[in-house]
Amino acid sequence: MCNYNNLNLFNSGKAQVEIKSAFRRKKFFIQKLRNITFVLFLFIISGSLAYAGTTGKIAGKVTDSQTGEAVVGANIIIEGTYMGAAADVDGYFYINNVSPGEYTVVISAIGYDKVTVQKVPVKIDLTYRLDVKMSPKAVNAKEVVITATRPLVQKDLTSTSVTVSANEIKMMPVESVGQIINLQAGVVGGHFRGGRSGEVAYLVDGLSVTDAYDGSLPLQVENSSIREMEVISGTFNAEYGQAMSGVVNIVTQDGSQQFHGSLSAYAGDYVTQHTDIFPNVGRLTSFRTKDYEFSLSGPTKILNPLTFFVTGRYYNDKGYLYGRRIYTTADKAPYELKDADGNAILDQNNNPIYIITHTGDSSFVPMNPTERYSINGKLTYSLPELKFTYSVFWNKDWNKYYDHAWSWTPDGTMNYYMKNWIHSFQISHIPSQSVYQTLKFSVNRYDYRGYAYEDLYDPRYVDPYQGDPISNYTFQSGGQQSGRYERETIESILQWQLNAQVSKLHKVALGAELEWYKLYNHSYTLVNLTPADTFETLGYRQLGTVDNQAYTKYPTTFSAYVQDKAEYDIMIINFGLRFDYFKANSRYLADLRNPLKDTNFTNAGRMVEATAKMQLSPRLGISFPITDKGIIHFSYGHFFQIPNFSNLYVNSDEIVTTSSSLSSVLGNPDLKAQKTIMYEVGLQQVLAGDLALDFTVYYRDIRNLLGMEIINTYQGVNYARYINRDYGNVRGFIITLDKRFSDFFSTKLDYTYQIAEGDASDPMSVFYNNQTSPPVETNKTFVPLDWDQRSTLNISFNFGQANNWNCGLIFNYGSGFPYTEDVRVSQGVRFENGGLKPATYNVDLRAEKYFNYHGIDLKVFLLVYNLLDTKNEWNVDAASGRANVDLYTNIAGTLYGLNTIQQYVNNPGNISTPRQLRIGVGIGF
Repeated sequence: MCNYNNLNLFNSGKAQVEIKSAFRRKKFFIQKLRNITFVLFLFIISGSLAYAGTTGKIAGKVTDSQTGEAVVGANIIIEGTYMGAAADVDGYFYINNVSPGEYTVVISAIGYDKVTVQKVPVKIDLTYRLDVKMSPKAVNAKEVVITATRPLVQKDLTSTSVTVSANEIKMMPVESVGQIINLQAGVVGGHFRGGRSGEVAYLVDGLSVTDAYDGSLPLQVENSSIREMEVISGTFNAEYGQAMSGVVNIVTQDGSQQFHGSLSAYAGDYVTQHTDIFPNVGRLTSFRTKDYEFSLSGPTKILNPLTFFVTGRYYNDKGYLYGRRIYTTADKAPYELKDADGNAILDQNNNPIYIITHTGDSSFVPMNPTERYSINGKLTYSLPELKFTYSVFWNKDWNKYYDHAWSWTPDGTMNYYMKNWIHSFQISHIPSQSVYQTLKFSVNRYDYRGYAYEDLYDPRYVDPYQGDPISNYTFQSGGQQSGRYERETIESILQWQLNAQVSKLHKVALGAELEWYKLYNHSYTLVNLTPADTFETLGYRQLGTVDNQAYTKYPTTFSAYVQDKAEYDIMIINFGLRFDYFKANSRYLADLRNPLKDTNFTNAGRMVEATAKMQLSPRLGISFPITDKGIIHFSYGHFFQIPNFSNLYVNSDEIVTTSSSLSSVLGNPDLKAQKTIMYEVGLQQVLAGDLALDFTVYYRDIRNLLGMEIINTYQGVNYARYINRDYGNVRGFIITLDKRFSDFFSTKLDYTYQIAEGDASDPMSVFYNNQTSPPVETNKTFVPLDWDQRSTLNISFNFGQANNWNCGLIFNYGSGFPYTEDVRVSQGVRFENGGLKPATYNVDLRAEKYFNYHGIDLKVFLLVYNLLDTKNEWNVDAASGRANVDLYTNIAGTLYGLNTIQQYVNNPGNISTPRQLRIGVGIGF
């Protein structure tokens, strides 16, 4: 990029006329050159999978305040950067490739007073309009200082998208990216606009960080690392791919030329009145939660202008779900008391006498603890035309999941470990103000482990079934969870993007990306190899059998897109087209009815290579400014997504058990891409002062969703296989009222009404339906999906005084989710998701007080989740429709264990997290 700090200022008067003439003489030649360049760019384009905008644009017009004429050649500089522009013959200017944030822009021209505009906001993929009127210089020259305001309506927003800045995140009672996402309109429990989980693309600094194995976000991006975060829940441009429901696009902090740092620490506990549900949790007696975080940025002093940014965090939470060590893993299930001849000894009622062993100490044991370490870092080297960036993300997690059945043998549950590394290197080249391109390379490694004990043959292992209950409503009384797995995803990404402002009206973007993967998955189970009770009989079956399978796969993806953003006075048009290519690089059985490879049938054992999958996706978004305070937008698009890789490769050894019950599931590497067609119409309107309305109506038609088929083999054995068969339909509207911060407060209200229906919520529904005899009939009409929450309301409220104090409140309300009622209460007829769970609501609070001592910023803060200690019912009994209320305990039969029926029914995992109280301090400079 040119160094605009050294631009020569244009003279006034006669020189202005000559300059206008020169501009006009060059205009035809420049336009021709741009057209030729544009054609060449189209010619050299190759593919991309998941791109992301990471910058915005400042554009506007510089005019004379008295005459209204253009100030030709006015210099526009972004203070503290190499970025700037010169106004053209019409006074128009634009500055592309501006990282999101707030900037000070300086406008100067000979013969005019200098104008400084402070706090100019720049958002991802959007244009900030900055029109400036300059006053002719008087005898006493002066500088005009203006504070920019964030527009209440965004002229070039053609679909539903919300950007959250670093300053806004600081005021929210949130600690993670997931919490921020769930506060956005149209998002319900991680489901974007009625889509299934795993249909969202997660990107950091323009590169994918989604684990393609299961569609999750394994990376821990700390709030202090976020410069700006964009959540797109509507249609999205052609630059985004491998997503059907939404996009989460995070841009991280760069280093600075001055040293800045912060350190914070807090501790807290669960304070609740519901001690009857949550044992060992109540008053603030200890700090179960501890959190320490630091960040530091500045010049490296090694090479000028090399800067760095680093943040680290340690988080430890013992959790709120406790078990009680009534049994140890060495204990066994109750067994009959027998005499010397092996006959059962009976009690006075002629019932067998059972011996119950329990060697536990009755102490409380946390069953959902979490421990996490994370580091995010970045090095940035900026030159006028080049920018080099290296980023690293690392996190290491350990946790356990609460399992109510094991709550009296809490030491027997598995440990889950995750360790992730992401290294990325980016080069940005800005040869001119009109053109910039980036080349990015990233290697992402996601590593997962799970087991009860790390050592395969740990002497603490016992027969995995020795503590299984022998009666209903009875806790596990010994043993341990004996499954193990090791899983690794290594993703390599090579991406190229180019953006060209080919004319005043058109900005064209092209991209190219190649991704190649290495997937490794090994799952196996400790089993009793012989019917004996000695440790020597415990072990693992041979690799390639039903209880011990592993695979390594190397899928590749490739895609391409072209996007044009046309900014006319009467409308803004975003039009794009993308091409996607996927190769599973795996094979499947030629004869699906012969997985046992019986040679009596043709093609026994023959494998077929999965074909490559390709598709084109058109995208269109149009924004119509009806007034300077009102905008209508329309968007439409086709969105494709390859199913999660886990569904393609599960049971790659094609092992089908010959048991009479349905138990085997095979993956399908020949799956097609799932498809969504989405429409959206919306209105942005300033109502009064600092208050704006956003109203959006949307519709989604979802096809080729992942489902299953049941295949009957030649030998009469059934197994299930993944196919594209499910479908869905979502429609709804969103109302947002946004009151910008003024008069010491701001507020935002998001209301979503949505109907999410389909033939199945779970891809494995057909498998589960065929577990009974006769099987449950598969749905042939739409039914409410499990996450079909008809009404969702989020209200955030912030009030305070800058650099003094701040208080933020968030209120959430959700109507009840559907559930399938027990046929005993629905007159023997099964209506899938015909019942409705109770509604939920929640209030979170964050309060801060700031101090300054000799240039050092200090703060104390209070964070309270579930301020009102609300007992929301997440899971309900199919008969009663309420959590922990079972209507049929009277037919439970005899219990063979130490617990009562009510102790078993009283499951704290069915209730929302109780009140959490945290206090902390922070220091910054």
